Amino acid sequence: GRAEVAGSIRRRKEIVKDVDILVAVRNENREKLLEHLREYPEIEQTSSTGEEKLSFIAKSGIQVDVRFIADDAWGAALLHFTGSKEHNIRLRQLAKERNLKLNEYGLFSIDGKRVDSCNNEKCMYNQLGLPFIPPEMREDRGEVELALSGKALPHLVELSDIKGLFHLHTNWSDGVDSIEEYVRVAVGLGYQYIGISDHSKSAYYANGLTEERVFAQWEEIDNIQRKYPTIRIFKGIESDILPDGSLDYSDDVLARFDFVLGSVHTRFNMTETEATNRLINALRNPYLTMLGHPTGRLLLAREGYPVDMGAVIDEAAGLNKIIELNADPHRLDIDWRMLKYAREKGVLISINPDTHNLETIGLVRYGIYAARKGWLEKDNILNTRSADDVARIFKSIRGKG
Repeated sequence: GRAEVAGSIRRRKEIVKDVDILVAVRNENREKLLEHLREYPEIEQTSSTGEEKLSFIAKSGIQVDVRFIADDAWGAALLHFTGSKEHNIRLRQLAKERNLKLNEYGLFSIDGKRVDSCNNEKCMYNQLGLPFIPPEMREDRGEVELALSGKALPHLVELSDIKGLFHLHTNWSDGVDSIEEYVRVAVGLGYQYIGISDHSKSAYYANGLTEERVFAQWEEIDNIQRKYPTIRIFKGIESDILPDGSLDYSDDVLARFDFVLGSVHTRFNMTETEATNRLINALRNPYLTMLGHPTGRLLLAREGYPVDMGAVIDEAAGLNKIIELNADPHRLDIDWRMLKYAREKGVLISINPDTHNLETIGLVRYGIYAARKGWLEKDNILNTRSADDVARIFKSIRGKG
């Protein structure tokens, strides 16, 4: 037997309402499996049991559907239950054009005879004249057309492509751990570089750094850098973008950072025009390198401020500025739906964990999921590059505004 998570989790949607799990199981083992599942400690209450599936509410409150699939229908079932609904409709249309019928049990001729024997999805796609389409791309946002055109699908970025991390908060501002602890962990994980970016001085709520403390931090970084020659430590800051789009240090201080990440943390109640101009003005600051969590959203808790993301991306493209994909699962901001446009415009994306303690360094993987949903390849991402390349890119951005 085999089991696989399907549905919106497999497509890496940013918000998931239920969990779909498929299990290939022989009829004679079905009862045994059901009994085993019913004793699973995470089950709060079982809502329904049938021949084909078991539904229950997990302790976390989310609904879980476990579906039992015949082994020879695995390809069709995984395809169907992964979705999206819109993607499946497109595939069914393609089948229809070939005088075939596609459903979760397989591919059938008009007279109801099964014509596939696919126990995997690649085989199902091939039967429809398509290459395998990665689950993250299955949202009917042009992926079927691209596959039909015969052009290569994007070679989506993978976690192993990431060579370094930016947007790390240390105990100099509102983080828990020291710079040296981050460096040690990053070296252990095989990263080539990290970028420290504590909060800036107007972020008093987050113990933001005054100029004096910035200079003291740089001294500490220089000392640690000598101790750990195998990793490059970039000196950065997460500078607050003030309501008029300016940053909260003088130009001569900003000019001395290796990179400046600018983010909005205050005054969210702006009109779309005001919020968009604020970000565009920030991008025009010659010392801003990277725009942090551009809409300020917190998933399920706070809508982002209204912003014309297309206009912001256009501005970033014109100035060669970088846009953050904040990998914190509560943010995932810039939204994946805008990444394809950023890619077309040639805007580099940095996948940043926005970590405030060592445990959350691994959050970068959620950023990878979102990047894959946005069709991003390794080359579209800043922190898949070597430390020397990153340093060169930072230098080339300096003074653009």
